[in-house]
Amino acid sequence: MKKSNIHLNKWYLDFHGNNGETAICYAAKLTWHGFTVNYSSFIHKLPGEEVTTKTHFRKAQLPLKKENVITWQDDKLNVEGTWEAAAKPIESRLYDSENGYLDWHCYQPASRVDLNLNGRILKGNGYAEQLILTAYPWHIPMNHLRWGRFQTLDDTMVWIEIREKDKTQWLWLNGKNIRNCSIEDHEISSKEENFILKLDRHGILESEKKIYQVVEKLLKFLPGFNKIMPVKFLMAENHKWLSKGEFKKANSEITEGTAIHEWVNFNAQSR
Repeated sequence: MKKSNIHLNKWYLDFHGNNGETAICYAAKLTWHGFTVNYSSFIHKLPGEEVTTKTHFRKAQLPLKKENVITWQDDKLNVEGTWEAAAKPIESRLYDSENGYLDWHCYQPASRVDLNLNGRILKGNGYAEQLILTAYPWHIPMNHLRWGRFQTLDDTMVWIEIREKDKTQWLWLNGKNIRNCSIEDHEISSKEENFILKLDRHGILESEKKIYQVVEKLLKFLPGFNKIMPVKFLMAENHKWLSKGEFKKANSEITEGTAIHEWVNFNAQSR
């Protein structure tokens, strides 16, 4: 297998206000065989309204991290925000090979967020992570990818699961790494730790062939990039939800919080 010659620096930042207003910010820089392209996207959901998405591939500023504060600004998207850590960071190498790796840095499993949307000042909670990828992502053995984050006033949960023939899982509850759990779109649970999180998936933030849509636009900047990508990966279906979560652990009462979570189906073509 040849060395990948790819480097992706991808940030994900989100926001959820007390009134239910939700925003997701993506900022990334991709380098491949000497070609470089920047990518920024902003997903916005107001209660009772349709999701709006804005994207551009012009040179954009990546988030800046200084100690426990992350700032990001994109003038073309009219977005500016500050994320201040409200929980300790967690991280893991999700994939490693002689041809590259995938490092996941969750700097803020929970954040206090100030967001300026075209002059509107919003305050709420959020989350911030960074991915560093130096391997072709389709070399990572997976048919399904699940990711999510959940917050209440007292609890913070983050999860990742990669499924092929077997499952590889990462889950943290209040900073503690939990093993042997069940990760599904509607429910996260652990018999050993005696907790269950039920997710209602009431809000659809994304439901599309996102990789295909992004790659189609990338070809202007990275000619031939689609030719090295398997159809299975290119045509994957992405589903991202905003959920009300009901969390119960041991003998405690049920507490409610908000989750943003997704499922990427790399077997969509075989159905």
